[in-house]
Amino acid sequence: MKSVLCLVDTCSLIYMRDIEVRNKALRLWLWDEFYVKVSEEICNEIQRHRSLAGGGIISRCNRSKWSFNISVDRLETTFLEPFGFDVESTKNRGERHNCCVALDAVMRGEHRHVIFLTDELRAIDPERNGLLRRLFEAFPIGCIWSSLDFILYLFIRHRKRFPKLLAEAALRTVNARIGGRPEVAQKRLVEYNRRLGQIESTLSQLPQI
Repeated sequence: MKSVLCLVDTCSLIYMRDIEVRNKALRLWLWDEFYVKVSEEICNEIQRHRSLAGGGIISRCNRSKWSFNISVDRLETTFLEPFGFDVESTKNRGERHNCCVALDAVMRGEHRHVIFLTDELRAIDPERNGLLRRLFEAFPIGCIWSSLDFILYLFIRHRKRFPKLLAEAALRTVNARIGGRPEVAQKRLVEYNRRLGQIESTLSQLPQI
């Protein structure tokens, strides 16, 4: 059985740039922890942002392209359009095609659960009735993570190598890049730091593995 499938969006790969965790780029840890796949459109978007996509990320993405069994156009029309996605638009095409990868992977039985990693605020915000959130609520094929969630996960997995101070610094940097209104960004950072502290408090009471 393959490890959990992780579908990563272009914005997350860009926001996690230039952050090192124990001599390895933060975003490259994705490939160590999960079975990473992306739609071809994500590779195209990364190519268009070459100045922000160093560290071998372009070649990693190219090697991680998903091959569809069903036409991606048909998947978009039948799967995404009913939720209000504009399937004719070039905007957010990589994100839309990653959604199609998620459904295709589960339907084919290759993966039983998907982590959809994105930092696109409008798509995931429950207060804005985000399209991605509604999609994954209707189709229980996986969960939505932000890059901040991945940092917390990595802290749980590698606390001896990824101390709390480093995790806090990574959260600060990525949160600033995600942006949003200043008061919203600050509230988000406070919440993730609270969760980080809670995780550390729990793990410190358990034997280190």
